[in-house]
Order: sequence, then structure tokens, then C-alpha cells
Amino acid sequence: MPICLRRLGALIAFALAAPLSWAQSADEPSLEIMIVTATRIPTAADAVPLNISVLDRAALEKTQAAHIQQAISQVPGVTTQRGNGQESLPGIRSAVLTGAGACGSVLILEDAIPVRGPAFCNVNELFDTHFEAAESIEVTRGPGSAFYGSNALTGLVNVNLSATGPEYAELEAGSFGYFRAQLAQQWEREAAQRLLLTATRDGGYRDESGYDQLKLSWRYARGDDEFGQQAGLTLTALDQETAGFIVGEDAYRDRALARENLDPEGFRESRSLRLWSRWSRALDDGQRAQWAVYARVTDMAFRMHFLPGDPFEENDQIGFGWQSSVHTDVSDSLSTVVGFDGDWSQGALLQYQNEPTRGSAFLRATIPTGVQYDYEVDAKQLATFAQARWEPAVDWQIIAGLRAERLDYDYDNLALDGRTRDDGQACGFGGCRYARPADRSDAFTDWSPKLQIKYRASDRWQWYAAASVSARAPQATELYRLQRAQQVADLDSVEATNIELGVRYQSESARWSLSAYRLDIENAIIRDADFFNVDGNETRSEGLELDVDWQLTDALNLRLAGTLADHQYASDQLLGGVNINGLQVDTAPKSAGSVRLDWQATDKTQLAIQLQHLAKYYLEPTNQFEYEGHDVINLFARYQLNEHWSLSARLLNAADERYAERADYTSFTDQRYFPGEPRSLFVSIRRDY
Repeated sequence: MPICLRRLGALIAFALAAPLSWAQSADEPSLEIMIVTATRIPTAADAVPLNISVLDRAALEKTQAAHIQQAISQVPGVTTQRGNGQESLPGIRSAVLTGAGACGSVLILEDAIPVRGPAFCNVNELFDTHFEAAESIEVTRGPGSAFYGSNALTGLVNVNLSATGPEYAELEAGSFGYFRAQLAQQWEREAAQRLLLTATRDGGYRDESGYDQLKLSWRYARGDDEFGQQAGLTLTALDQETAGFIVGEDAYRDRALARENLDPEGFRESRSLRLWSRWSRALDDGQRAQWAVYARVTDMAFRMHFLPGDPFEENDQIGFGWQSSVHTDVSDSLSTVVGFDGDWSQGALLQYQNEPTRGSAFLRATIPTGVQYDYEVDAKQLATFAQARWEPAVDWQIIAGLRAERLDYDYDNLALDGRTRDDGQACGFGGCRYARPADRSDAFTDWSPKLQIKYRASDRWQWYAAASVSARAPQATELYRLQRAQQVADLDSVEATNIELGVRYQSESARWSLSAYRLDIENAIIRDADFFNVDGNETRSEGLELDVDWQLTDALNLRLAGTLADHQYASDQLLGGVNINGLQVDTAPKSAGSVRLDWQATDKTQLAIQLQHLAKYYLEPTNQFEYEGHDVINLFARYQLNEHWSLSARLLNAADERYAERADYTSFTDQRYFPGEPRSLFVSIRRDY
């Protein structure tokens, strides 16, 4: 693999040598980690050969993340970057993705229920999850299993909340006008119920970049092994002032410029509601049936400050769906799961501009005021899947699965067809920038097979191999939000093929896993040099991922997540006269990771230090410009005042590193950055009941 050999050798040497010392460490038993996304029912992590990382409640409470990127950056293979406020850009075993083809590659779930419909993903939808109150966060690296299918192209994130757990009230204050209040209240009568509340206000470290966010969740659980029911409700509301990019080579190093907001009128408002219920029942002959129904509503409005003319977008969707499966123990060595899922969503998008475009004569003529897009889309998805797990011998396990799904679109253009102004007048320079296709219907059918083999060499060692293919249909915006002369986007589904080898080790005091993978993306969707949405592009990714949780002594714990990867364009495509085949994918660092050392200094005092690393990466496909990367140090402390009260503090970016959360390049603006937050202090007080 074309990866830095020195770093690769060090990573492998560490992984192979560490168990010799771990085996002699403390003898206290480790807690069993349960995973939901692998089979839709809680399953022990050591029984699942998939490459899944879990951040449990203890890890999340130590991090006290204000943004979900601060939590999942502790998972190998994840390069998700933080935007302004609560915005984010996804990346699991891939570059950080933006623009056409970006969302839809990482599936976002809450309690195994998709946060958005399969046709209406949003790159920022992680902020609709109640991660602040999560019981755990599961991250699947690589194509999603046969249980989820579309939009789990390179991975998935599942935020789990619980009807049981600690009761507490917490107040937190920090730099730049940050304030957060959290409450968890539980009660039990005939069932366990829990109410979770998070209210946040952030003044923002940049000018006019604050936000207010409210999240409210309710969880319900009752039953036993014979019959069980769970239910959940999540409401979120975000009101955000959005600061845009700063522009110029290494502009993030200028402390004064990094505080400026060059787009003071930028904003984002988002509302979401999800309601679901899940039942499980034991049947005869070793069978268990599980089914769930859900409904969701989202509504978002924001100013597109990153586009000429600063247009407004309003989008919303309403939908419902179901998940069903029957688990059968055919024999002591064979079990099966079959299921049938469905999802119906209706989405609408309106884009309009109130003020004339500033800039060149071309921009002023081709981007007029008025309605630019106005359409509705009905999306219907049906899927069926089957999986078999066979254990031909005590130490061997083979899993084979297949999912088939069909997604139908019915698109209705509510504005004038073509690329005219909204009153039908033609634009200069050959036509308006934004093109509205005529009403149409589209359908996509995809198959997602997988095969996994696991061998348990001993009580501590496991080896596994996996191969899978995942697909996702084009999203509504890729099909119907066109530009310039394009009137039809003739797109097929994107496909990912993943081959993976891995080893796991687990003792009483340590867990670690090392995996090597190759991930090929075929028929990727991009916006080309003519501003057309096109498919047929390919990328190739190869990498190593190391995940370590090691109890060094009774007082010291080490958590390490490391990634070495190489991401290349693998198909011919000319950009600015350069064929990018074989060049590095932009916004795809070759190494990334997090190392955290926790120290139980006294019975009441906990201290921790964390180093977050991101290597340099190119800013655009022709590899002419790059960001140098960064290393950021964070400090954490917690003091237990008494049985009920505790104080916590975290000092982020303790060395006051000048860095960029995100960097890219466009021919219109040059190099541009979202500057990273300077040194900031947060202090909280918590009451546990």
C-alpha cells in the first residue's frame, strides 16, 4: 500500500508488541460492549466480525463534547470535520465530502432509526442527533451491513439513547459566551422512562457566529425476554448565525482575521422531530420477531453565503417507515435473519435570491433575483434482506448476507422548466446559471451482498476477513438541482466495494483491534468543470486502522485511535487541463488520530490529556495547494466534591495552536478556511441524584 512506511512500521510494531505487556496487567474483568447496528438486536462486540467502534457512556462523559466531531474523532478512520457552529462535513474511510455526491455516503442513525429519508440526506444532519445525552455512539467503518443498505456507502454513525441510566442536572459555562444546561430524569412505574434535555447557547469565537440549540428526548422501555417494547421521541431546534470562510493563503494564522465574519448575514435554522416505537416477541422454535415504525419531520432554512448572490434555501421533509426482522436459531450452529423494510418521504426545496448579484458582468447576468429552484419529490423505498450465521466449528464463524432495495422518485417542478428567470425571461451569456428539469420519475434497484469470516484463535485473539458491496441511489438534489445547460442528470447508483482483514485482542485490562482495508468507490457522482452532475468517477482507498483501549495500571488508562490511509482518484478526468487519475483525493489526510491518557490522581480527582492529530492534505483535485495539518492538545479535569456533586473543566487547544477546522480551494476565491477555535476553557458543575 502506498503509505508512509516508517509510520506504518511503527503502528504495526506497537500493535504486535503491546499484548505482551497487556497480558500481565491488572486482573479486573472488562465490561462487555454491546452493539446494535450489526444485527438490530444487542450483540456482544466480540461476536461481531464487523469493524465497529463504540464510544460508551463513560468515554462520552469524559469528553463532554460540545460538537459531535469532538467525540467521534476518537474513532479510527473518521475524518469528519467541524464547520461553523454545529455544522459538520462527513468522512469515514474517505475524504471529507462536500458538494454533489457528499451526503449519502455516511448513514446517520439514532437508536437504529435513520435521521433523514434515503433521498434527502444533509451533510449537517449529525446536529439533529441528541449525542450530548447518548448512552453510546457506534461507528461502522466501511460499507453498512445488509441491515441498512442505501446511504451507508462508506460507514454509519448510530447514536444510542436509553430509557435507563443516571439521573443528573449539569450546568456548564465557557469561553466566548458558551453556556449549556443538561438534565436527565428517570422514572419507573410499569415501564422505564427517561427524559433528556440539553439547552445550549454559544456566543461564538468569531464575529456574529453564535447559536442557540435545544434538544429534548424521551425514551420508554418495558417487557422481558418473551415480549418487549421500546419507544422514543426526539425534538431538536437550532438557531445559528453562520460565519463563512476566510480567504487567502494561510489566512487562519492571522488571529484578527480568524475572528472576522465576512458573511455576517449568514444563518441556519433547523427543526426536527422523530417518533418511533419498536416491539420484539419470542416465537416458537427459537424464533424472535422484531418490528419498528417511525415518523420524522424536518424543516431547515439558511442563507447560502458560500454561493454568488447569497441565495436563501428552505427545505423540508416529512416521512414514515418501518423495519421488520425475524431471527431464527435453526440449530446450535446455524441462525438466520430475514427482514422487510420500507420508507416513504416527501421532500420540498425552495431556493431564491432577494438582492442582485455582485461581481462580474457574467455573474450579474446569469444569477438573477427571484426563484431559482422550487420542487417537491416523493420518494418510496422498499427493501428486503437475509443473513445467515454459521459456526461449522467451535472457533469459526461465517456470516453471509444480501440486501435488495428499490427506490422510486416522483419529481414535480413547481417553477418554470429550463434555465430562465422566474418570469420566463432569458438570461444573458447563454442562459441562467440554475436549470430546472421538467417533471419526471426515476427508479433505482440495488443489491448489497456481504461475506464475513471470523476465527477465534484463543480466548484473547480473534482474526476476521470481510468483503462487502454497498450502494446508494443518487440523492434528489443530485438529480433535480441542475446548473447551466444540463436539463437531465442521467445518473446511476454509486457503489462501494470493501475488502478487509483484521485482528482483535482482548484481555482483562485491554482491547485493541488492527484492520487493513481496501475500499473502491465506483460511479461516484461529482459536479464537473461544466457544472454538470455526472457519474462514472472512481476512487481507491487503502488504509490501516488501530483502535486501543488499555488500562495501563489501576490509575492510568490509554485510549488510542490511529489511521494511516491513501486515497487516490482512479479514473480519467480532466480538470483545468490536468488528468487527476492517480492523484490524491482532496481533503483526505494520510494520517489522523487521537491519543488520550486518563489518570485517576486520587479517589476524587481525575485528570486527562489528549492529542488530536491531522496530517496535511490537498485542497483541490489537481494537488496544487495543500493545508499543512495540525496537532491540538486538550486537557481535562474532574473533581468529586461528594457523593452527589462534581466539578469538571476542559481546556481545549491548550497550546493555542493556530489551525483550520477545514480548508479548501476554489478558482473563484483562492484558498479558504474555517479557522479553528483558539484556547478555550469550559467549567461545569453536576449534581447526580
